[in-house]
Amino acid sequence: MKLSLCLRLGFSFCICILFYSCSSPSKMTFSNGQKWIPENFEPSKTVLLVEKLDVSERQTKKMEDYMSEKYPYKYEFVSLSTIKTTTGKYADTKLYKYALVISSHLTTYTHTDGSASAMRTTGYDFNFYDRSNDKEYPSTTKSSGYPIMTFEPVINTIVKKFE
Repeated sequence: MKLSLCLRLGFSFCICILFYSCSSPSKMTFSNGQKWIPENFEPSKTVLLVEKLDVSERQTKKMEDYMSEKYPYKYEFVSLSTIKTTTGKYADTKLYKYALVISSHLTTYTHTDGSASAMRTTGYDFNFYDRSNDKEYPSTTKSSGYPIMTFEPVINTIVKKFE
């Protein structure tokens, strides 16, 4: 029974990897942007703060490289604590009104008998945060185990909306 579940999970994982490798996230957009992009977000009039990923410098570097290549507006990568603080360099919440923050969750797979499996995954997603109103917007609901796999379509969706 345990072997069967492990095989099914392994097969599902391989299918997901195959799917993601065949569909390049650097060209994808999300069709649900109206649900998570703030109505009054105007990237040409503000500087978007983007949360640095604190668990992987490599993934953060990929995110920074992607932004410099694809995002035509002003932005800065900063820590979440900087985003949540409205003093110092980023005190102007009109100029630095919005931030793109990471929302993550941990999933533990369980066996049919209810016992926890050894397989756990972390899913990374993104959502807007309005610094002037301390308001969290919904996430994209398109999480991935690799932040860049969600980040690229998020940026593509934002850029496409404002072309």
